[in-house]
Amino acid sequence: MGSEDTAHGVAGLSVYLVDTTVLIAHMRGEEAVTSLLLDLLADRHLLGTSCVNVAEVERGIRPKERKAADALLARLRFLETTREAATRAGRYQAEFGRRGVTIHTADALVAGTARAHGAILLTDDVRDFPMRDIKVEAPPTS
Repeated sequence: MGSEDTAHGVAGLSVYLVDTTVLIAHMRGEEAVTSLLLDLLADRHLLGTSCVNVAEVERGIRPKERKAADALLARLRFLETTREAATRAGRYQAEFGRRGVTIHTADALVAGTARAHGAILLTDDVRDFPMRDIKVEAPPTS
């Protein structure tokens, strides 16, 4: 095995699940976010998104952003929300619910999808993802 990353099969490379907040920040021209995404790509990391993020972008897209949104979503790897991801999402909600913490279904599914794919979750809403079995990172702010 050596230094090979078993979750991704390539030494030193990661898969990032780019959450809706980051996708929108990029589309709306936040330079710090765009710079981070370009740096990740330059370092040969994979950028992906999930069904929840696609649905949220579609729900909130402005008509003038349609072309850019379609182009962006087409370039990202689509990380399927598998049965494993859905099961994990339900378990997150149950586990945190017992502690009095509400995890919304959309966030639980995003987290479950990140875990199922061994992805790092890139989001502005770090507090919405208190799970300890996934890595969550926030982009820089402008």
